[in-house]
Amino acid sequence: MLLKEFRPADGYQHKTVVEFMAQCLGEEYKNIVERFDRMRRKRNIFTYEIDISISYTEAENAFATATKFVSLIKEIIKRDNPQGHFKF
Repeated sequence: MLLKEFRPADGYQHKTVVEFMAQCLGEEYKNIVERFDRMRRKRNIFTYEIDISISYTEAENAFATATKFVSLIKEIIKRDNPQGHFKF
């Protein structure tokens, strides 16, 4: 978001970042953004309400989705600002 001169509002950073990425990535990546948003909402419930459980398989799938999502973000950074390359 900072690369595009935006920053998330206080208190809604995770939601704002997902919504921002939906706009940046467009319709082509709608599926992965929606999966990531579902994970974000479930994590929020798990963290603050503790009334759900998450299976090992679901955690593995979430990790794979998050890895793909971060890769997409890194590609945008490389494309828009080649000097912004960073390693994870």
